Amino acid sequence: MTVPVWPATLPQVFLRDGYDAQGADNLIASSVSIGPAKVRRRTTAAVKPLSGSMIMSSTQFQVLVDFIENDIADRAKAFTFPDPHGGAPLLVRMTQPIKEASVGADWRIQIVLEVLP
Repeated sequence: MTVPVWPATLPQVFLRDGYDAQGADNLIASSVSIGPAKVRRRTTAAVKPLSGSMIMSSTQFQVLVDFIENDIADRAKAFTFPDPHGGAPLLVRMTQPIKEASVGADWRIQIVLEVLP
């Protein structure tokens, strides 16, 4: 099975304004009768939230809509996305519908992803 790839005609990086990345919240704590809670890893395959905005032309916006509807089946499929830090492409899934706002003749698109293990 081929994993869909973020289209090369779309922006390859998020804007710095609004960019948000977090480490995985992968701990579980159990209360004990005396002393500090016991803490352990929940899993070795935790997901990490990643979100940001991109400015797109109307043509690019239509490419994005087509990619979401056809290539990733309305966000059901994972896809590869450029690493914001310049590393190897990340395997991600879109967790929320995109948000769009008009910026002059262009569009500011807010994208919320989760980086998969």
